[in-house]
Amino acid sequence: MYRILSCFLFLVVILLFLSGCSSSRRFAGRTRNYSPSNSEPINVLLSDNNSSFVVDNPIILYKKERAFALVKNGNRLNFRVDGAGLSLNIAGQLFNAEYFEMKPAEGENTVSYKGRKYFGIIKIIPNGKSIRIINRLPLEDYLKGVIPAEMPMGKGDSYFQALKAFAICARTYAVDRMKDNNSLFDVYVDTRDQVYGGAGYDRELGDSAVDETAGMILTYDGNPALVYYHSSCGGHTEDASKVFGVDEPYLKGVKDGDPPNCSIASNFYWTERYPERIFIERLINAGLLSSGSYSIKNVEVKNRDESGRVSVLLVSLSNSEGDNKNIIIEGNRIRSVIKRTNGSDILRSTMFDISLNEDKTVIINGRGYGHGVGLCQWGAINQSINGIGYKQILSFYFPGTEVSKLK
Repeated sequence: MYRILSCFLFLVVILLFLSGCSSSRRFAGRTRNYSPSNSEPINVLLSDNNSSFVVDNPIILYKKERAFALVKNGNRLNFRVDGAGLSLNIAGQLFNAEYFEMKPAEGENTVSYKGRKYFGIIKIIPNGKSIRIINRLPLEDYLKGVIPAEMPMGKGDSYFQALKAFAICARTYAVDRMKDNNSLFDVYVDTRDQVYGGAGYDRELGDSAVDETAGMILTYDGNPALVYYHSSCGGHTEDASKVFGVDEPYLKGVKDGDPPNCSIASNFYWTERYPERIFIERLINAGLLSSGSYSIKNVEVKNRDESGRVSVLLVSLSNSEGDNKNIIIEGNRIRSVIKRTNGSDILRSTMFDISLNEDKTVIINGRGYGHGVGLCQWGAINQSINGIGYKQILSFYFPGTEVSKLK
């Protein structure tokens, strides 16, 4: 059977090349009442709508689990939704299937898509009128593509305990997303879930962190915990109820040492400056102000949470006609309304002081990076540098939780 299949693939390759082809990666809700397994593959949505791409390394194409073509790098695959399935055009040769799969060719251990390599297989499936590209692979291999994308590796093994703690957090998050049994995909490739970079990293230390914690997740009261993480907390983590409306005893804010563990982060202290025009534009873009004719009278923090983060910000304005207007911005929305000065990124955190200069420049001096809930990545790194183990790190940021094994 294999010999016949090999001949068939060879003939298809000949046909394709005679035709002129050139040769050459959101946080979940509460997790309860399910039994996660480490044997189930995870499905990562790489693209929401991509109908054409060039093959970067040799692949075998499958339909309904049967191989039908070996495609060499340099060939373009053109997909089109055709009824309830897909049609595929390779150099004028047409194929039809409910969906297609790309698997590594002989001698390859990864599949390449848009210049990045991935373990497992890549599925191309129709979704209404669009086409989704999904990487289906073992959970542990997925985590090996998450760790180096989300965490710095450091020098030597000084960060290793933090990497192990993070690997457990990332695995816990992933199995929580997998519980929904989404028939198409489990997680997005980007910050809507966890950043996933595939197999193309210098990944030895991150791989070891995954391997040494294989199958381990964070649990509370016998169930997988709800896990959040961020870059640096600024000195105190935040209560999840303040940001995500989630009330869990292990997701309360904790003081991150004195001095703060995460003070080693390069973004621990930061400053943003906004000319009055820019600051008012942000209010208009957020639908909080209808006219740019106003001038800023004052900016004031009206309330802070126990962590020190701004929970209520008051902006007072007036116009030339003597009309006054007060705008209140609350909670984590402050970050998306004000944004950073460049306008392309949200504000680093809500742990800040704010002032108005005589020239009406708004100045924000802040600490930390991220929403502040759960694991503080740079805080975990500093604890690791100081010899604290991964279980202690997790207990510090998620008090009352335990590390348990998947089935």
